[in-house]
Amino acid sequence: MGHIHLGVLPRSRSWKAVVAMLEDRAADDLVIAQAAVAAERDLSRAAYDETYVETIRLLAMIPQAARSEHFGRSLRRLGVDASDDAGFADLVFSVARHLDAHARRHGRTDFGTLAARALIGALTSQVGDHLPALFGADAEDVRIGTARLSTPRGFSRAARAYFGKLLGASLSSWLDRTLATHVGPGRRFPDIAGRAAFDEALASYCAEATLIIGEFSAGWQAATLRRIGTIGTAEARVYGAVAFKKIGEELRIRRRDHEDA
Repeated sequence: MGHIHLGVLPRSRSWKAVVAMLEDRAADDLVIAQAAVAAERDLSRAAYDETYVETIRLLAMIPQAARSEHFGRSLRRLGVDASDDAGFADLVFSVARHLDAHARRHGRTDFGTLAARALIGALTSQVGDHLPALFGADAEDVRIGTARLSTPRGFSRAARAYFGKLLGASLSSWLDRTLATHVGPGRRFPDIAGRAAFDEALASYCAEATLIIGEFSAGWQAATLRRIGTIGTAEARVYGAVAFKKIGEELRIRRRDHEDA
């Protein structure tokens, strides 16, 4: 797929339109909609990133591993070297360490790094934030909390959280350097508060744009587990590509809606 470097805004016509809209002080939602559409091609290429694919596999299979009373053993079968009595912080550390080793083997990319962070963020919001106490919960609390994501509905919630975070982080990585030049007196964002409001609008937009992933993910997870009993790299690769295709379609619809408004 080629390495996707996210630190500099791309120079395509669509991205130049984003810069022009910033300079013309277009409404935040219009800028974000244009940026999302401009990113679609790059994101569709990034969907074949090996670390991204691995995060999809883990997103689907870690909750399945939690259905076993021997959670640590099941995680190790997935390649995640976690202890039998791992707390939530240990679980997150083990997942992050696994993804770091995976990136070293297959080639580290900016997008893969963001995908790894999105998985950790999704686990934190969907499991860690619901534990009795983040640092007081025992291993069984963590297992039960993670297993709740093993159902189609649970996976749907986890997938939405994951893709919302990944889309937002990807767009932010492209936009941040350009946005920084638009902060200050007489500029688009007169102060940090104005820039913070833009970031909040971006997070909200990405959360709404990835709503479509919910229903699709639930059906895919149930059908795949029913058909082959597991979700491996091949299945994760297909799902990851289709997911971004569906998000891209949703982004185009939202862009047209903004143009018609």
